[in-house]
Amino acid sequence: MKDYSVDIEGLKELMIVKSKAAGGLFVWAVSTDTCYDIFKDVEPKRKKAESMRAQLNQANKELAETEASLAELNSSLAVLNAEKKVKADELQYLEDQSNIMTRKLNSASKLITGLGSEQVRWSADMEKFKIDKVKLVGDCLTASSFLSYSGPFNFVLRQKMIFEHWKKDLQAKEIPNSEIFKLETFLTNEVEVSRWASEGLPSDELSIQNGILTNFSSRWPLCIDP
Repeated sequence: MKDYSVDIEGLKELMIVKSKAAGGLFVWAVSTDTCYDIFKDVEPKRKKAESMRAQLNQANKELAETEASLAELNSSLAVLNAEKKVKADELQYLEDQSNIMTRKLNSASKLITGLGSEQVRWSADMEKFKIDKVKLVGDCLTASSFLSYSGPFNFVLRQKMIFEHWKKDLQAKEIPNSEIFKLETFLTNEVEVSRWASEGLPSDELSIQNGILTNFSSRWPLCIDP
């Protein structure tokens, strides 16, 4: 029927007029042919739709798996970031401690170097202290004699008493004593002398001796101020 230019409706009416059975059969054949044409057009589309639906389901499944993996990765990333912060804080603390220790080490090295340069002087001082310790007996005798007996005398007589009598007597008796002996350094110090000077005491040797007598005599000293 499709190969010839036929009026289907006119042919259907003609068939019904001639024979109702033939007309019904004709109508059935035309309907079957029409269904076939529709099936040929729809079936590929239906199969394509089913294929696309299957692809969509597969894509949704893969998307869900990807989202689950992404969530797991985000969770792991959060844990790693937290651990990173802890490690970074520990690293910063260790770096700070390292810097502090480095500064201390440098300071200690400088101190050791400085102390090493003082070793020679300290060794010499130690030897001097050992000698002074031996001579301390005679020096203490000289100082105590000065505090006890020299108050009433002037500077000249005091010098004679100390250096021409007492010191020679110590040497004669072989009592160790310092060859160079100064009362100002044995019985006082520069800080004390400076304080006395700030209070009005003259800085000459006699006045300093009188200051020593005033401060260190066990009783009231007798000082004759010229």
